[in-house]
Amino acid sequence: MSEEIVVPEVVEEKKENTLNTEQKKVLEAVQAQIITALDTTFVEEISKNNVCEFKYKDVLYRVIRPNYQQKQEIYKERVKKFNELLRDKTYILEKDLKKSYLERDVDVDSLGTKIRQLELKKNGVQVKLGELLKNGAPDDDCKTLKTDIEDIEQEQRALAIEKQSLLEFSLENQVLLHMYNYMTYIITEKKDDKGAGIWEKAFSSFEKFMQTDEELVTKLAFLITITNRDLL
Repeated sequence: MSEEIVVPEVVEEKKENTLNTEQKKVLEAVQAQIITALDTTFVEEISKNNVCEFKYKDVLYRVIRPNYQQKQEIYKERVKKFNELLRDKTYILEKDLKKSYLERDVDVDSLGTKIRQLELKKNGVQVKLGELLKNGAPDDDCKTLKTDIEDIEQEQRALAIEKQSLLEFSLENQVLLHMYNYMTYIITEKKDDKGAGIWEKAFSSFEKFMQTDEELVTKLAFLITITNRDLL
C-alpha cells in the first residue's frame, strides 16, 4: 500500500506570507549594499528587464524570471521536499518549535507582532514627514523624522533576524532553503561556449549545482534577491 502524500498548502502558504513580509526587510539591507557596490546602469538594467548577465571565470551567466512551467517544477520540488522531511522525525514543525520555545519563555509570535507594530509606527512617522515636506518645513525637522524612520527600520530588521534565527531549524525553513537552492538551479543559464551563442541551463543537474563554487552560488543568490524577490 502506497504512503499518503501530504500537500502542505496551508502550512506553506502561511510561511510564504511571513517571509514575503518580514524576511524581505532582512534582505533589503543586503540589497542596499549590493546596489551601492554595483554600477548604477547595471542595476537599472536589472530592474527594467528582470534579467541579469554577468561573467564568472570567463563564462557568461544570467539569472532569469521563471516561466509558468518552471514555477510548477519549483513548487513540485517544494512539495516533494516537505513530504520527505515530514516523514523524518529529525525535523520539527514550526508550530511545535514555537511551543518548545514558549516552555523556555521565548515567544516567537510576539516578535512578529512587534514588527507589525513598528510598521504602523513607521507609517505614522512617514505621514508626518510627508506633511512637513509638503508644507516646506525646515530641513532639521525633516531630518529628525527621517532619523526616526531609519531607527524603526533598524529595529524591525533586528527583530526579523532574531525571529528567523529562532525558526532556522524548523521543517518549513529547511524546505524554504531547499526551494531557494532549487530555484537558483532552475533559473540560472549560461551562454554556449561553442560559438553558437545559445543560452542553456548552467547546471546539468541539481547535484552539479550543489557541488559548484561557493563564490558563484553566493553571487547568484544576491542577484536572485533583486530579480526574483517577490518569489522568495
